[in-house]
Amino acid sequence: MENISASFRDPAGYVFEKDGGLYRQILPYGKSAFEQFLQSGLAEKLMSAGKLAAFRLEAENERGPVLRLSRIPYITYPYEWSFSQLRDAALLTLDVTREALSCGMILKDASAFNVAFHHCRPLFLDHTSFEVYEEGMPWRAYRQFTMHFLAPLLLMKKVDLRCLGLLREDIGGIPLDLASRLLPWHTWLQPNPLLHIHLHALMEQKYSSDKKTQTPKRLPKKRLLALLEVMADWLDAMKPPRQSTEWAKYYSDNSYSDESFTFKQQAVNEFCTKNRVRSCIDLGANCGIFTKIAAEYADTVIAADYDACAVEALYQLGKNEQADIQPVLLDLNNPSPDIGVLNVERDSFFKRTHADRVLGLALVHHLRVTGNWSISQIATLFDKLAPQALIEFVPLDDVQTQRLTRGREEIYQDWTLDNFRAAFMEKFKYCEAKPIPQSGRVLLVFSK
Repeated sequence: MENISASFRDPAGYVFEKDGGLYRQILPYGKSAFEQFLQSGLAEKLMSAGKLAAFRLEAENERGPVLRLSRIPYITYPYEWSFSQLRDAALLTLDVTREALSCGMILKDASAFNVAFHHCRPLFLDHTSFEVYEEGMPWRAYRQFTMHFLAPLLLMKKVDLRCLGLLREDIGGIPLDLASRLLPWHTWLQPNPLLHIHLHALMEQKYSSDKKTQTPKRLPKKRLLALLEVMADWLDAMKPPRQSTEWAKYYSDNSYSDESFTFKQQAVNEFCTKNRVRSCIDLGANCGIFTKIAAEYADTVIAADYDACAVEALYQLGKNEQADIQPVLLDLNNPSPDIGVLNVERDSFFKRTHADRVLGLALVHHLRVTGNWSISQIATLFDKLAPQALIEFVPLDDVQTQRLTRGREEIYQDWTLDNFRAAFMEKFKYCEAKPIPQSGRVLLVFSK
């Protein structure tokens, strides 16, 4: 039995793996609330609606019930999401809270880490986040909800999409006083930012310096439901910011002719049709043209890009295609690390990510030139991820590579097809080269 390190904080239960299965142990502290969760019909209601990760009662031991959990193929974290993913996760959290109230319960925490994505739909994961509701009790999870959802969404909307990275710096959420200082002055004139961020931050500062114990004010259920409704309407109307980025229109400004681009699409299709796989990784997926092809022949496609607008497009693609595309906001020069308590609470990108095949199209020259990676390091990257790889080699004289080198070509004289292939053949056993017509680029198929 191996405990999942991310679940240690909850006194009501913990998650563990055993013999390939995923389980949740309910502890005595959370047993009565969990029984109410079942008896009220809330669990079945949420699972039937596709809002809660499925489970079944597996056994009962001296500590409490043991649940057998359905396994999500791939887990991403909030700091790797698009704007719309974080917003949809927030809307799900509010929806689950309202459903719980209708069954005499309420969410006791509202962490963004309680949500995962499957087939580009948010799914609530924590079966022990529910407690019995008593008339007039405040929503204890409100502060956490503002720090995990409202603050980062407002900062992404009003300041810059890159503010999402603050969630990686503090997995407890963005502090409200920091969010209040970073938001532009005009948000003080807008009702929702004023109430949920600015005034909330001022109240926190006031009471943190007050030595007297503060008694929580009663909040009638009717007013609580109204608050949840107002926040849901506000978030539902909140659209991603129109932020132009370097890579958002990459495929409308590139060095491919129509013939070479068609050839590349056909080659990707041929590579993927060799066999259907459980998982595929598309590194530098951009807007998802090739991700869409890969998704036809894989149960799950992990589509990674460091451009926030591209990750937004990938999320919308997965929703429209109803495919299990898992967008990941990822900078390979600084990938998601092991973080949290003892650096084991949230796993790094590379600990979580292994697949049957990997695509690296129009990517590796960026790693070599912009990131100053060695060719050996690039080969190691693909070796770590999958046994089959399709990689596009872009030579030094390509117009896109020349834009990157900016007259410093002499530094990258090792960037040749022969050197590249030789480095990969130390990791892989088989190589096939497919030159792209009307282009100096070459598609390379590596396999073990």
